[in-house]
Amino acid sequence: MYEFISGELVSKQADHIVITTGGVGYRLKVSFSTYEQMPAPGQQVMVYTYLHVREDIFDLFGFVQKAEREFFYKLIAISKIGPKAALAILSGGSPADISNWIMAEDAKTIAKTPGIGPTTAKRIILELKPKIEKGFGSIEPGNLTSDLGLSSVENEAIMALEALGYARADVYSKIRKIIKDSDTELSTEQLIKRTLQK
Repeated sequence: MYEFISGELVSKQADHIVITTGGVGYRLKVSFSTYEQMPAPGQQVMVYTYLHVREDIFDLFGFVQKAEREFFYKLIAISKIGPKAALAILSGGSPADISNWIMAEDAKTIAKTPGIGPTTAKRIILELKPKIEKGFGSIEPGNLTSDLGLSSVENEAIMALEALGYARADVYSKIRKIIKDSDTELSTEQLIKRTLQK
């Protein structure tokens, strides 16, 4: 019904944002990843949307990137995975992170999501692994990270930190914050150093 909403960001919380446009304020549920990518209130934003309607429930979900919404669609298509659970999974990592966990059959990491047990995690892997291997429509698995706006420097830093034993989901959020707060362009080495200092 709604493809996207464009307007002024009124407020943002870890689980929702409020956007005003045309004299109407829209409250959208969001993942932690989308929340982190939101600018300060008062700025103009555009988010892709999904309207969930069930009996007397009308929930509007927002996604800063199409890749995240595409992954959300794939998750809610799985038996017993509703919008709330799908958003919780996306709050644990980017679509690229989750794709990596699925391809590695890392049910343990996926099961760390609140409300997602080992059985459900295995079902997610079983149903999504073949789709990721084939690509999600126009979104190829190798491009999921870049679709979320990560540069080659950020990707290199994340891979280097993963090699050192750090969890991808943990370093992803730190690196995004460092890039956002930095006034100058950082090299891979500088980015790794600053991440380790946090």
